[in-house]
Amino acid sequence: MIRTENLTKDFGGGRGIRDLNLHVPKGSIFGYIGPNGSGKTTTIKCLCGLLQPTQGRAFINNIEVIPKNIRQIKRLIGYMPDNFGVYDQMSVWEYLDFFCAAYHIPVGDRAKRIGDVLALTSAEHMMDYQVTSLSRGMRQRVGLAKTLLADPEVLILDEPTSGLDPHARIDIRQIIQRLRDLQKTILLSSHILPELASVCDLVGIIEKGHLVAQGTVKDITRALKENMELLLVVDSAPEAALAICRAFPGVQTAVAAQNEIHITFTGVRTAIPDLTAKLVTAGVRVMELKEQEANLEQVFLRVTGQAELLKP
Repeated sequence: MIRTENLTKDFGGGRGIRDLNLHVPKGSIFGYIGPNGSGKTTTIKCLCGLLQPTQGRAFINNIEVIPKNIRQIKRLIGYMPDNFGVYDQMSVWEYLDFFCAAYHIPVGDRAKRIGDVLALTSAEHMMDYQVTSLSRGMRQRVGLAKTLLADPEVLILDEPTSGLDPHARIDIRQIIQRLRDLQKTILLSSHILPELASVCDLVGIIEKGHLVAQGTVKDITRALKENMELLLVVDSAPEAALAICRAFPGVQTAVAAQNEIHITFTGVRTAIPDLTAKLVTAGVRVMELKEQEANLEQVFLRVTGQAELLKP
């Protein structure tokens, strides 16, 4: 549904994005993460037709994002920037009705459309609130409701949870998952990395304008070829198990905590069953030996060259 081919926007001085190749399947949630100034918002503006790329191409549902196609693109996309304007003296209903008019939604259809988007964003109770009285979390929900008025197939949300308290972040996350159930394709950027891991099907990590990783967290972690973190749980002879682990080829560190042993392993995956066999032969009762998956924050720090921040 979203695709770019060597998308580049050069602002000079090393700023911008270079040779981005994004692939976002229909009906998926794609988390786009990177430090401030890495190129996330520039990418989003190119996808929405708000910036013309220096070179390369972008497509929404196989329609190229170029000036002659911009009307079609606007019908496909709902874009919510990280900060959007509101009209403080309007009620929420008036605000949404105003944008219904901007979207050329017939007058007779507006009440149902407004009711539907408020229900979808769990904001029905805000209908008569003055926009000026809304908290940051409430405004985000109303902003998302406004973005949904034209029923776009693609939602592009720039930092939708920025500045929200934990409860409001949970609300937005639940709304995003609800939208996925409606087969919306969603690209969202965020700095709240663990939150992305809980809602996204795919992630892309951008650093200094370059897409340095793309795929599921598990795929990216495997592609990094970094140390594997293993967890061994034994029911007997933890001292013997620790000694065997430390002597096993490819084990860099092994640290015991009661009946659990945390292992850093740099060998090949096919050797892990050999470690299990060695432990069992020595009389150690192995309850569990598994790889501990890296979380999204660990992946992000590794691919952006900041792995030293993972050290205690």
